[in-house]
Amino acid sequence: MSIELLPFQTNASQQIASRYSLLVADKKRPMEYMGWPTPFYQALASLTGSGKTAILADTVSLLRAAMTLEPIVLWISKSKAVVDQTFANFEAGGKYEHLIPEFTTAYLAEAKIDQIQDDTQACILLTTVGSFNQKSKSDGKLKVHQKDEDENDGALWEILADRKAPSASDRRALIIVYDEAHNLSDQQTDLLLELEPDVILAASATMRTPGKLGQIIDRLRQVGWSAEAIADPENSPSRCLITAIRSKEPVDAGLVKRQIVLGGYDTEMETTLNDMIEDFQLATLKADELEAGFLPKAIYVCRTNISQDDGTADNPHRPFNQRKAPPILIWRYLTEEKGIPADEIALYCDLKMSQKDYPAPEGFTLFSGGEDDFAVFSQSKYRHIIFNQSLQEGWDDPACCFAYIDKSMGSALQVEQVIGRVLRQPGARHYADPLLNTANFYIRIDSKQEFPRILEVVRRKIASEMPDVKLDGFSDSRDRRRSRFEPKQMLTIPEIHIDADESVEPLTEAIASIHDYTADLVNVQGAGELTRAVQQIGDGSKPLIETHLKDHSNRVIARWLVRRHMQSRYPEAVKTIDWAEPKFEARIEITSVAAQQLREDAEGLVDTYLSHAELAFEDSNPYIVGAVFVRPDANHKFTNAVHESYSDLNADELAVALEIDSTGLTWTRNPVNGGYSIPLLDKGESRRFFPDFLVWKDKKIIAIDPKGGFLLQTEAGRKLLAIRDEKGQQRILVRFITEGTWSAETMKQTNNSGFSVWRMTTTGQIRCTNHGDVAGAVRKALELK
Repeated sequence: MSIELLPFQTNASQQIASRYSLLVADKKRPMEYMGWPTPFYQALASLTGSGKTAILADTVSLLRAAMTLEPIVLWISKSKAVVDQTFANFEAGGKYEHLIPEFTTAYLAEAKIDQIQDDTQACILLTTVGSFNQKSKSDGKLKVHQKDEDENDGALWEILADRKAPSASDRRALIIVYDEAHNLSDQQTDLLLELEPDVILAASATMRTPGKLGQIIDRLRQVGWSAEAIADPENSPSRCLITAIRSKEPVDAGLVKRQIVLGGYDTEMETTLNDMIEDFQLATLKADELEAGFLPKAIYVCRTNISQDDGTADNPHRPFNQRKAPPILIWRYLTEEKGIPADEIALYCDLKMSQKDYPAPEGFTLFSGGEDDFAVFSQSKYRHIIFNQSLQEGWDDPACCFAYIDKSMGSALQVEQVIGRVLRQPGARHYADPLLNTANFYIRIDSKQEFPRILEVVRRKIASEMPDVKLDGFSDSRDRRRSRFEPKQMLTIPEIHIDADESVEPLTEAIASIHDYTADLVNVQGAGELTRAVQQIGDGSKPLIETHLKDHSNRVIARWLVRRHMQSRYPEAVKTIDWAEPKFEARIEITSVAAQQLREDAEGLVDTYLSHAELAFEDSNPYIVGAVFVRPDANHKFTNAVHESYSDLNADELAVALEIDSTGLTWTRNPVNGGYSIPLLDKGESRRFFPDFLVWKDKKIIAIDPKGGFLLQTEAGRKLLAIRDEKGQQRILVRFITEGTWSAETMKQTNNSGFSVWRMTTTGQIRCTNHGDVAGAVRKALELK
């Protein structure tokens, strides 16, 4: 199933492509040496789960469109498992195939000379670092450095460095994409720079720049490029070397779990595991109740061939039931004590076994990390995975919500390194029960003094890399139990969804009016540009930068251009278009009049969708108010709330909450991400509206939000205030409370004092009333008329 890019993802790829064009057009672009200008460098800094691979795939498509010859993309990762996953996603039917419509895909080791020299076909060549990382290429141990007289006239690495047909004067652009780039070493950098790339894209949740690459970056900095990450204004690229995704964006989009909870256990392994399995079973129950579409998974990270008792080497030449290796003890506890079926458990580690003399019991599934093990492991549906650090690189599963980490006996296992393996959010959405939105860690330690240090290390990582992911820690398992509050009664709210039926006919008419460029030979052409450096040999002069106009720029499919622009504005609108329409097959050059017109047409399609789509009730699938997590040391108790208490209320929210509670009405604090939400029919990055408070009154529900004033002047805000069911009844009343005195006629603030309450009348007019204090504002907001 293909994925649709989110606005923050398309913005990131567009920003990188715009910065590339800025460097290419810069006559002060530095040179490495004759004929090779300093490559464009961009670091994509983003936390695990934010869709880095999708962003990079979209980026190379945009870069290709800006190049005069079809480029080669060398896509590298440390792990073969990651390379294989990426290859599968890029192949026909893969979830990223539509992001790279003009590219062929192959493994580097299987590339042929024709493929590398053919400048009429863009290609992506995938490989691991290990395929080329050899200090001395003359050793001939790696295939890419060996000459194959039957297939290639020279070593593959040499052909890739030349990358042009024998009769061609210009070589193809080379884009290097390094996924998980924090692993990049100086030796690897040296080898990659031998290829004289035009673009280097480095992606990682934790950025680190090795020395050799740092030298190239320094040359760019000397001509004004900055290493400070900033967000560029639209159509105004900056000389910046880093594109950073704010953690808020993937969290709000539901791609990443909402919070991380760490528990420190200075106790035996069985007690720690027991607490985790109890929460695991509760999460399984909640996933079933909420029809979440996935079953939670758990990982167990531990040392392998040591004795759990004293840390000495475990003896594999003993009966299975006498072994003391942690992976075996965990497997036995899960199967023998907790009744978990053996076929739900997999071990992925280099555990020593003596199968001939002391075979493992039936159902004991061990993967030792061999060449094909990961593929087999990934295709299975194990819910409990026991592993050591060998599985950390390249493996993550969104369904994984629980992690046991054994740091007893001075283990060097790093908790912060495992966090990324548990951070992705299943289903790319948050759920009504917080347990399904949380990365839960159960850490076994050998002293109570160790846990505060772990917590502080993780806190620093969270603060610097993912500040919008909440972090909580407990060293007493009872605190964990006290932090979860179930609702006192079952309450439901009709879900609100987008009804786009009325937009179908206008969209069909709009598509019919789009010009068909399939037979157009004029408007589809656009001038290209080639910039190259000419170096005179022997006279010590600086290279001369020449810019040559070309008759054509790269061609793209109209479908890709229109679809991508719509994704950047409002992804839901993409789903209503019949992309099989033949006119979307037209091939157009990226700088042509046709390309510009199609971008405008795409904008018009989004506007048409938003102007005709409505918000509608969905009674058959109501939202059920779920449990909440609170911090025991900082919570506020309420009398009439659905839950016993809430935490993390700021001063304004607490004031409103206290006033609502004083009315005696039933109410709840609505959590962001996982709480009740309403779609926003508005272009931008925010896709859903989460009101702060929900109040039940006379068979109606009042959604009160003290922060929603920013929506007032938008069509999206009007539609929120005007939600009605099929009978024209307002069963959910949305009320905004804004600070200060406002005028409904001018929609402007006239005074800083007091509060204003906004609502919509039965005739569709937005009205506001002004009040001197919070109490008056809340009373007005709770009126049903």
